[in-house]
Amino acid sequence: MVKYLHNSILSLTMCFLAFGCNQSQDVDGLSSITPLGIVPDPQNGYGSGVDQLAQPDDVELLSDGSMVISDVSNNLIKHFSADGVLLKSVSGKDLGLEDGQILPTGISKDSSGFIYITLEGVGLIARLNPDLTLDQFIGKKCDITADNYYNQENDGCLIAPQGIIVADNGDVYVVDMAKEVFKVKKIRNFGIRKFKQVKNNGTVSYIYDRDFAAIQEITAVMRKSEGMAISENQKTIFIAEEKPQVGQFGNVSKKRYVAAFNLEDGRFLDRLIGVTMNNDSIVSGYFNDSVEGICTFGNNLFVVDEKAGQFYIFDIRSGKYKGSIGKKAYYYCNYKSDCVIDGINYNEHSIIAGLAKPHLKNDWRKNELASPDGISTAILADGSSRLAIVDQWNSRILMYDLDKILKDIE
Repeated sequence: MVKYLHNSILSLTMCFLAFGCNQSQDVDGLSSITPLGIVPDPQNGYGSGVDQLAQPDDVELLSDGSMVISDVSNNLIKHFSADGVLLKSVSGKDLGLEDGQILPTGISKDSSGFIYITLEGVGLIARLNPDLTLDQFIGKKCDITADNYYNQENDGCLIAPQGIIVADNGDVYVVDMAKEVFKVKKIRNFGIRKFKQVKNNGTVSYIYDRDFAAIQEITAVMRKSEGMAISENQKTIFIAEEKPQVGQFGNVSKKRYVAAFNLEDGRFLDRLIGVTMNNDSIVSGYFNDSVEGICTFGNNLFVVDEKAGQFYIFDIRSGKYKGSIGKKAYYYCNYKSDCVIDGINYNEHSIIAGLAKPHLKNDWRKNELASPDGISTAILADGSSRLAIVDQWNSRILMYDLDKILKDIE
């Protein structure tokens, strides 16, 4: 594997020299992009009401313009209409689970309209029918260690699943983000599982792909990942790196990136997007901190920079930067910080306690994002295209006219 990664670095150098990957360009048109609206609408900030969200993590757009949201701190899966009205909430009880602390996290859908959601709190993946009733669970909750995670007796076991993406053929890829289980000598890692869809006389089931587990190089190249996306041709899976090690690709400044892998077997494709290489090392890049949600649309890769309050757009084929949208919200800081403005601390603790209401201060019309996370794109039934992004600590989802964005970056 060490030899392979060395060869990968050489190939990456050639990639960036040949294609000029990530050479910045000015995209003046994106400065005029404003959201179409928000969800919920109207909204009432952080909380458990029908017009509230509490630390939403991911979003999945549907063809009618409605969207499914993982409302983490409320332990609910929520379905909102295109105009921001709550249509349905799904709890652990609705799924037949005794434990209400389901912690819904990642969301994806397949080509047949089924919705897949990771339930981090109970170690399961829920496959939901298009009406959000339960179809079946995938995987099983296990208490295992990193050393025996891939042992045959633990096939299909999950600990704390988070990131998820589903291929057009129904195969499911999931990131198992159990920090204390996979962390060894302060070096982060995670588990990766692939479940293959099997159809038999009209019945759909899932089997654990043991061959993928044996061949994949995702957990050798990456250290902490959650965001995943699949290329339009269903050949490549893109995975976002949140916490790289200095030793990975000579990454002294620990720039974040998105890496490309073969969808079928998880082999590394010698491609990093969002960074520039020189003398076998990463020397610069767009992402200094946390890369979260990613998604694809045609030949475009959308990447969310949580700490910068932006999402970036890259060309999948060349890696070229095409533009970005978003501005870091002024009225917000994370739980490790304090940001007292006019006598109010706008950190996460204060938001949860109801003492700070950043959604009233940060202007969504100006793309002011407070820790953006999941992102989704879709072609609607009328042929138009939409993009939705989670504005986590402003407790809302922002919706964009994707057709306009694509027109302005070309």
